[in-house]
Amino acid sequence: MKLGSKIKLKEILDWTSSTVYGQKYNKDFQNFNLTSISTDTRTIEEEDFFIPVVGENYNGHDFILDALKQGASGFIFESRFNDMIAGWRDKIESDIWDNMVVLETENNLSFLQDISHHYIRKFNPIVIGITGSVGKTTTKDFVVSILSRVFNTKFTPKNFNTEIGISKSVLEIDGNTQFFIAELGMRANGQIGKLAKVVNLDIGAITAVGPSHLEFFKNMEGVALAKSEMAEFITVKRGVLFLNNDDDWTDFIEKRIKCKVLKFGRNNSLDFNFLEKDMDEYGKFSFGFYKNKKKLAEINLPVSGYHNLYNACCAAAICSFLKLEPEMIREGIESAVLENKRMEVGRKGDKIIINDCYNANPLSMKKAIDTLKLIASKNKGRSVAILADMLELGDESQRLHFEIGQYLKEKNIDMVVVVGKLSKKICSGFLPKKSYYFDDKGNLSSKLQSFLKAGDVILIKGSRANRLESLLDFIN
Repeated sequence: MKLGSKIKLKEILDWTSSTVYGQKYNKDFQNFNLTSISTDTRTIEEEDFFIPVVGENYNGHDFILDALKQGASGFIFESRFNDMIAGWRDKIESDIWDNMVVLETENNLSFLQDISHHYIRKFNPIVIGITGSVGKTTTKDFVVSILSRVFNTKFTPKNFNTEIGISKSVLEIDGNTQFFIAELGMRANGQIGKLAKVVNLDIGAITAVGPSHLEFFKNMEGVALAKSEMAEFITVKRGVLFLNNDDDWTDFIEKRIKCKVLKFGRNNSLDFNFLEKDMDEYGKFSFGFYKNKKKLAEINLPVSGYHNLYNACCAAAICSFLKLEPEMIREGIESAVLENKRMEVGRKGDKIIINDCYNANPLSMKKAIDTLKLIASKNKGRSVAILADMLELGDESQRLHFEIGQYLKEKNIDMVVVVGKLSKKICSGFLPKKSYYFDDKGNLSSKLQSFLKAGDVILIKGSRANRLESLLDFIN
């Protein structure tokens, strides 16, 4: 990955707790500039500086030799793996070893974050950070689409919302960058707060709070507090935090933070609000966007689902706050290109497919079920939900899967097909006579078409590990 601007070795040593390993900090090393990096040997390019990271199930240090053989300009390693150095040196020609920069530090992830922390402050773009249990990627895509029409904008691509992905994305900005938009992911306490500090956050947004990642939290209060960690840094920067007024946890969050808050929501004379109008056969709404009671624009959503009205309103609110013209906001939202496998709706033969299988948690699952019901009702078709396990829910997993079954029953979904051990509880909460359970995709794939009829509206959704998109090949 090419950096937006080179970083001198002296800057690296000043910004981090790293040191040059082996040879002294001599004249040749003084001339070294970091111009590209890699954290993955599968995508490494010649002259990349290799930063091996350590995860729960992998150790990047095991691939240092591969990086060097592929032409890396050097690497950094964690002190605890010092005993591996001799093995690396013995397998690399001495002239190559002597001409590369090797650094040592205590923690490579901290090294990468420290570099990003200081690097972004050299250029000081306006930074927007978006988090939430549902809708953060779509909201980010809307904001990027709007701002990119006028400003030099960089952002976290795809699902680069972790410490590694965000830090690497920061390093792509340069002196021309005016805005940096970051999607902030979360799995534990302290992560959102730390990421907010790394990116030098000015404006934050929490799209919604739901029961995701409960494996890492005691309760929903913990999830809400973790999402709101960005508020502490926003207070220091005298920035602003956008909150969804219609979310159940907004009052809880607002009472516990000190930064300036602006609210968005539906038809309630808030700082920014929307009022939906028509919906087409694919569940795409048009809506009026308002600042307080003043109507600013009529906008057509490019994506299906009522919940995406909130995501569009949030993006529009941020950009209106930044003084962009309403027409520019409308054009940006309507032309937005959204990430794959997120609420993709279209026809396949005589059926309508809702492909929302990028990921799933209880809140996003309910939003997708709402969309299924809307589109099925609009097209007078049978509603069919094909669902798989929701992961990282900890001790609450069985209860939350059961509640999804109850929600399907409440929404009068016609047929439910589930796959995966956890999802068996969905059948228990739904109507057993109208649900079908499979322990794996292979068994489901061979029988799927026999469940379906012409005119069906079919939702496919589950956590990313399920890779449910493969089922599309078995629907005619």
